[in-house]
Amino acid sequence: MSIPPLPKIDGDVDIMFDIFTHKSLQGNHGTNDEYGDTNRLVELGARALQLALTSHFFYKRPVLTADEISEHAQKAISDTTLRDCLSASNIRAKYRGLPDLLDSPEECRRFFHSYIGALYIRNGINHVQAWVSALVDPNANVNSFGTPPPQFGIGMPPPPPLSIPPPLPQHNSTPMQNSGYPIVTLSLMNEKAMTRGVSVTYPAQSTGPSHAPTWTVSCCIQGIEKGRGTGSSQKKAKEEAARQAYQALGW
Repeated sequence: MSIPPLPKIDGDVDIMFDIFTHKSLQGNHGTNDEYGDTNRLVELGARALQLALTSHFFYKRPVLTADEISEHAQKAISDTTLRDCLSASNIRAKYRGLPDLLDSPEECRRFFHSYIGALYIRNGINHVQAWVSALVDPNANVNSFGTPPPQFGIGMPPPPPLSIPPPLPQHNSTPMQNSGYPIVTLSLMNEKAMTRGVSVTYPAQSTGPSHAPTWTVSCCIQGIEKGRGTGSSQKKAKEEAARQAYQALGW
């Protein structure tokens, strides 16, 4: 069976640290303002993986029954398959933890769930779907990890985008400034991007001495820079980049 490599995550230092470091070594790393912690990525990744598997078998031809879809989705990715994925992408050499830690089926699956969770919030569901479909069906005609599974176009049009209901007028959960404009935070920026179905990434780099670096972070929408921030910490620079992008987009 041909194992596709794990797709690259458009992330930054924080999210890659959380994914590739076992929880026992993270110490007081703290909670990320944007996605929380690794446990949240694991939960999100497990749900996204289940959705991608269900979608794959839903659009499979000949048509499967509901029970067959459920059965195929549950059995599609075995512990052996996940171990093969580790080897194909040389994950053990990159993972920070005990050498044999990922030999545990539970720890191995936890890693993949966290990876898929990060892939989902950074690159979008299409990347998750394309990789999962290629993993369970090596003969699938998937041209790139950014392309939805080909089954979506067989005999039927793609499903229409979900319509977002308007906010309730009597309540506004978004913090507002005295001027009436919302206070732009990373979470607000990412919520707006998810609502609009676009990907948001934060490429970062630092200059200067290691004890007093200057961070520069870009806020990119669909790979196009819309804001840039600098600061004494990556968090401050990222927040400034998000604010600039939010204002530039008129959100």
